[in-house]
Amino acid sequence: MIRNTAVSVLTTFALAACGPSGEERGGDSEAGTMMSAADGGAPEAETMASADHMPSDADRAAILATVQSLFDALGERDTELLTSILHPDILMRSVERSAAGERSASTSTLEGMVDRLEADGSRMTERMWDPEVRISGDLATVWTPYDFYVGEDLSHCGADAFILMRDAGDWQITSLSWTRLQPPECELHPDGPPG
Repeated sequence: MIRNTAVSVLTTFALAACGPSGEERGGDSEAGTMMSAADGGAPEAETMASADHMPSDADRAAILATVQSLFDALGERDTELLTSILHPDILMRSVERSAAGERSASTSTLEGMVDRLEADGSRMTERMWDPEVRISGDLATVWTPYDFYVGEDLSHCGADAFILMRDAGDWQITSLSWTRLQPPECELHPDGPPG
């Protein structure tokens, strides 16, 4: 319930900030859009899918492939791949609550992540499952649980919240926030530890 509420809040905020223009909706006003649909322009099922901000299968696959590319870049220590999918001005934030209940937060940049990949020799494995994807024009959000291993050891887990924008047909991650939970509080990937 908490996760669904957070997804709704994140999606509502992101989509309200950057929805399609009147021209992209097919008119200068919502009334114009409704009239064209009523006149036989857009099928009712298509209108409902748009209202729910559900992506097409192709968009969903492309969005999730971009997110997976981030995890692949971490695992392979591939800074070239990393910089190709993260916006240069990306802002990344994490929030953690210790076993004692103390809350801490940190902020990182693309440069900081590149430096970490170049300096740290341990293999990092991050995996997502059951991702929830929403889209409005060239803006998308992904909310997904994840677990994170350093070498063979579980480091932490939590939820990732991505905002992506499409430019020239390619999706790029413009914002990433995540929670960090420590074992034994972790919800783990249904497939068990990475092989």
